[in-house]
Amino acid sequence: MGSSGGSYQPPKAGGGGTTYAEQQTGVVEDSLRTQYQAEATANTVMAQMTTQRYQLQGARDNVADMRQTTEKAKKELADLASKAAKKRRRLQMIIAFLAATDTLLFFRLAYCGGSFFCR
Repeated sequence: MGSSGGSYQPPKAGGGGTTYAEQQTGVVEDSLRTQYQAEATANTVMAQMTTQRYQLQGARDNVADMRQTTEKAKKELADLASKAAKKRRRLQMIIAFLAATDTLLFFRLAYCGGSFFCR
């Protein structure tokens, strides 16, 4: 250390001709760049996560709608099956009535000798 009047002289970095202060300024600038890049990456990740959250919420809503639609279709199918069963029973009753009528008319024809009117 020289006797240059007692003023502080920061140490010189390497032999590249840059002062310690310039070197530290470069380190701080690199740190800031790294921080800004990390912040940009974090913002991108947050935006992607927000988009995915909305997609998941939309999917959940779609599933809920699908469940409601499925329940409604299930009830409608049950109603249709019930109506079909009622119609089938009604047709069976009509068939039974017509068969009984046909049988009675057959016996009347046989009893009256081939004529519908017995004399």
